[in-house]
Amino acid sequence: MAALAAVLLIAAASTASADCPPKVTIDYVTYAGTGCNWGNTNYVISPDYSTVTFIFGGMVATTDAGLAEKRKFCQLSFALKYPDGWIFTLGKATGRGFAAIGANSLGVYESSYYFSGQTGTPTISRTFYGPQSRSFEATDRFATFVWSQRNSVPNLNIKTVVRVQGRKAAMFLDSQDTKFRLAFAILWKRC
Repeated sequence: MAALAAVLLIAAASTASADCPPKVTIDYVTYAGTGCNWGNTNYVISPDYSTVTFIFGGMVATTDAGLAEKRKFCQLSFALKYPDGWIFTLGKATGRGFAAIGANSLGVYESSYYFSGQTGTPTISRTFYGPQSRSFEATDRFATFVWSQRNSVPNLNIKTVVRVQGRKAAMFLDSQDTKFRLAFAILWKRC
């Protein structure tokens, strides 16, 4: 049985806040990867187009099924609409999942982002060493920031990876209890 994972991208924390543009919407979304495809992944954009939630069915990395199953990833691309005079970046990411790691094995969860047509790819990563078998929730701030270009609306691209190595390990993003899974906080700045 495949685990499910939800991704939450909030385009604007509050439409009345001075810390973000008055109106931010998600224009469209695309995705692809070994952990997400059109057959096992769905998404829903909120009625006001400010939040998108993904449900993945293939973000499971395991040592039990051969080399191709040891690393799963999903590349998400978001086209955002917002007014001129603002730039944005990702500030932090929170991931929640399950790590079943045997002795002398490890599992890794990581997220990175970049803007289409720009250089720089900040990454956060958590490594889980065996032996352990537990749910995890990790919130990490990106150590470096890449800001979108001024008066440009580049796609925000987010890549999430789960991978394992060793004799016995499995890592997956989990939404069996329908609680929060993977969220990204957007930081806005006037330019």
